[in-house]
Amino acid sequence: MDYEIDINTVIDIFTELVDRFDEEEPDLNALNEYERTIFVTQTLESEVNNGGFIQFFDNAGGALADEIVPAFKHIGAKKTAAICQKALQALGQELPKDWEERRALLDRIVDDRVGELLEACDDAFYEYPDDLEALNVAYMRKNAEHFDLMI
Repeated sequence: MDYEIDINTVIDIFTELVDRFDEEEPDLNALNEYERTIFVTQTLESEVNNGGFIQFFDNAGGALADEIVPAFKHIGAKKTAAICQKALQALGQELPKDWEERRALLDRIVDDRVGELLEACDDAFYEYPDDLEALNVAYMRKNAEHFDLMI
């Protein structure tokens, strides 16, 4: 079946994916790899645009931190993946999946230096060096059969 896939489709699918599980403890095992990729890219983009990388790491999306670089690479957003890698490196360590543990760790490690590094990553992300809208749409078009939520 042919689908008309555009950015609204990406947003609709993301909304459906969010509704499939608890936002505080997302079970990525409930998603196939294609759905997970879209979920991760859209979650990060939403959080960073709303409050920067620190907001992404501090909110429920932070449980996905180890997924962000591969997800952006999967859609072909290599420059955005590199920005995400720099943001992760700014933290200096892997983040716990558990929200309370992650938040406690962030409270300990985010100082002025880390904050400045993350702000530089925010600024680089806001420049949109990759056309994320087009890349997400192209990814979904290429892999439409893996998105069972499409009508």
